[in-house]
Amino acid sequence: MTPTQGETALAPNLKAVLYGIALTGFARASLVLAVCIIMDAFGSQGLGQSLRTAVLAFGLLGGAALGRGLRAERTSESDQASRLYALALVNYLICYAALLAGSLLNASND
Repeated sequence: MTPTQGETALAPNLKAVLYGIALTGFARASLVLAVCIIMDAFGSQGLGQSLRTAVLAFGLLGGAALGRGLRAERTSESDQASRLYALALVNYLICYAALLAGSLLNASND
């Protein structure tokens, strides 16, 4: 099947898509961790509490994106579903980074 005028000839491969998701996730996780550190410096809330809040918030956002992606897939909206799955992966990567930072913080306090 040859592409028509409106279609593009090159489709991104899975490796490129996953690489983009990973870069986006690491960039956003770095931003979230920086915000948690700033909140710790200027607020009365400890860093551990900020990290737990970030884990909860981004875990819920990831779950919501995953649910919406499944719903979009059931209605045959595969483009929307793939975007929502990527968003869920990014949110779960942020959760993982916050969990890792929290466990490193706990290990350094022991």
